[in-house]
Amino acid sequence: MSEQSAAAVRTEDVWKIFEQEAEEVHAVRGVSLTIEPGEFIAMAGPSGSGKTTLLNLIGGLTRPTRGDVWVAAQNLAALSSPRLARLRLEHIGFIFQAYNLLPVLSAAENAEFPLLLQGVNGGERRRRVQELFERTGLAGLEDRRPGKLSGGQQQRVAVIRAVVAEPALVLADEPTANLDSAASDSLLDMMEELNRDLGTTFVFATHDPRVMQRARRLIRLVDGAIASDERRGSEPNR
Repeated sequence: MSEQSAAAVRTEDVWKIFEQEAEEVHAVRGVSLTIEPGEFIAMAGPSGSGKTTLLNLIGGLTRPTRGDVWVAAQNLAALSSPRLARLRLEHIGFIFQAYNLLPVLSAAENAEFPLLLQGVNGGERRRRVQELFERTGLAGLEDRRPGKLSGGQQQRVAVIRAVVAEPALVLADEPTANLDSAASDSLLDMMEELNRDLGTTFVFATHDPRVMQRARRLIRLVDGAIASDERRGSEPNR
């Protein structure tokens, strides 16, 4: 088995360069990284360090200026847009800082949306969503639209949407940024449980010391490059 196929994610000399007012901005600079299945990783760094851009490159939401990214043993550069969309649907869950819930759908409808796209039948969709709503303290709020939910409740719906299809990889961009300590701890407990029980690989882009403390691998980025890569024990840090 090749190193690419054994890894959950692999990047090789990845660069992302943006043009801003006739100047080049090097958001990601030559990042080579291997992420093994089942890791629980925090990518940390100040604003502008490149962590969100790197997360988007791993998720196939943007393409590198040069270099290669492999996810689920597939080189993203070799995939057409429809095949890349299918890979994201089947293998990757996304948690966005801004939640990105659809305002016209109920909380349950937002949560089950990936399953709907995958063609999962209605009964199975409802069963999975209901189980996760009960597990995260959202039972009874299934029919509320996002505008009637608190920030913490919306973020929990967004987490359920990301994990309901049991993807192999979850990418989370500042998932605790808008939450208080109790809500943050509850979300992290849930994600650690999924990591432990299902082997889901989690990669966070974060400023939050609580996320960094719990991570079993801490990658620090500075000016778009990896400044340090610290591996810790196999159990979550508290």
